[in-house]
Amino acid sequence: TLINIYPQISKGLESVKSIGDIMGNSHVEENNSIVPLGELKGAVKFVNVDFKYPDSDKNTLSDFTLDVKPGESIALVGESGAGKSTVLNLLIGFIPPVSGKILIDGINMVNLDINEYRHQIAVVPQNTILFSGTILDNIAYGLEHVTEKDVMEVIKDVGLEDMIEKLPDGIYTQLGEHGDKLSGGQRQRISIARALIRKPKIIVFDEATSALDSASEKKVQEATSNMMKNCTTFLVAHRLSTIRNADRIVAMRDGKIVEVGSYDELMEKKGYFYELKALQS
Repeated sequence: TLINIYPQISKGLESVKSIGDIMGNSHVEENNSIVPLGELKGAVKFVNVDFKYPDSDKNTLSDFTLDVKPGESIALVGESGAGKSTVLNLLIGFIPPVSGKILIDGINMVNLDINEYRHQIAVVPQNTILFSGTILDNIAYGLEHVTEKDVMEVIKDVGLEDMIEKLPDGIYTQLGEHGDKLSGGQRQRISIARALIRKPKIIVFDEATSALDSASEKKVQEATSNMMKNCTTFLVAHRLSTIRNADRIVAMRDGKIVEVGSYDELMEKKGYFYELKALQS
């Protein structure tokens, strides 16, 4: 018996050590919180932002300047390594710029209470993380005072009501680990519902449709379009067809903005974005 349980004991001790390393780490995120944010409106301004990763000799972003109005939808496009994900990481506050500044509602981001700010934004990642539990738990986790009616409203907004109606227990249906009972499109729409129920003022979509088939992608696109009406939206997408409805498209290359405009404007211009679209077609 001892021989049989020894691997479990070893694994458990390693897990405890890993947790101890995290809990005992003195390095924490800087949070200056000099200026109170209040209710976020959703204005974002990047001013001459440069960023370079510590192990790199080359800037990932160079002189990145972009002024985004509240409620505007911005799509970031470009080849791999263009700096799109870096822009999102800066916006969320995971990394600070090396030089330049990011203004949120006119306040320099380095002076904000980052926790207060993040409570008013939402992120839909490329890989949806679902937990073992009910659909309701997965959508409303971390929130207090969320009613069944609130959850059903966001489910309708993301186009999942047909699926929910077919389930024997509706939103109380238990999901397996990682949502293994659902398709990729259904998992992604639950992730969008999770973001939507928080009523964010800024929402970030990080290649949210890259792993979906065409039918699922269309439904996720519809859900995304509904969200874009209510908050400032940043989208990164490999499939350029998914960003047609964005107010402005920012085409990036080597950490710099090459072109900015609507889908139709950039296609008519026949520049860098047009070339990217032609390659995909």
